[in-house]
Amino acid sequence: MSTYEFLEHPTDLKIRAFGESLDEVFTNMAKGMFAAITDEELIIRDETVIQDFEMNSVDLPSLLVDYLNQLISLGDTNNEIYDYFELGIMQIGNENWSLKCRATGYKVSGLKLEIKAVTYNELKIAEQVGQWLAEVVFDI
Repeated sequence: MSTYEFLEHPTDLKIRAFGESLDEVFTNMAKGMFAAITDEELIIRDETVIQDFEMNSVDLPSLLVDYLNQLISLGDTNNEIYDYFELGIMQIGNENWSLKCRATGYKVSGLKLEIKAVTYNELKIAEQVGQWLAEVVFDI
């Protein structure tokens, strides 16, 4: 089973991710996002970097957008990319969601593609027959 795929989009980057759990579909979306922007020759593999963060959002789609935007922000601010994610996602009450993340990766000296933001345009996240699917459009 594939973990993510790049979809056709006229102007931006669009990714579809799959997972058997919410944690897995969020992880696979982040892996696809970083795969799209990373130039392997610009990774500095001297040491690993770790970023921990927590967040709350009003619904599941917002949590996915907030999570990916946080990863982009951390990567841009610190010149880092991430390739391993430990996630804990929980629903709080009827609609609110909480996420804890430990992202592990490397410093980079540049990227092959810059993502400006994660958009709500064509955003999808749903469970289908025991598998989660998400689609996200990134403004590049």
